[in-house]
Amino acid sequence: MTPYRNPHAALRVGQIIEAHLAKSELSYRDLAHRLGVSDAKVVYFVTGRHYLPVEFAKPVAEALGIAQGELIYSILLQYFPKVEVDAIWEAIATHIFAQQESGEEALDGERREKQKKKRTKSR
Repeated sequence: MTPYRNPHAALRVGQIIEAHLAKSELSYRDLAHRLGVSDAKVVYFVTGRHYLPVEFAKPVAEALGIAQGELIYSILLQYFPKVEVDAIWEAIATHIFAQQESGEEALDGERREKQKKKRTKSR
């Protein structure tokens, strides 16, 4: 089976990088150095000739001040159809919200225990 590739999404990722490079004080060479790749490789990413790997999302976002979510979503669209990326995104969001809720419940339980201990000590 041939892997899914979306050249339009690769171009979009390149446009995002190019726009933020123009705003930043970084050159292609600077970004290439941060990523550990050649200058030509960064040019290929920007022009959409090569697909930006997911593992470059964080260093590129940090270097260029891009919201990681925006960049990761766009990178995933290079490798998966939009419907699948949306499903992945929804699953991640649901997981995060569930973790936050369970974390809040645990914090509420800890608070109740602390209040109980305070009441017991004050008696």
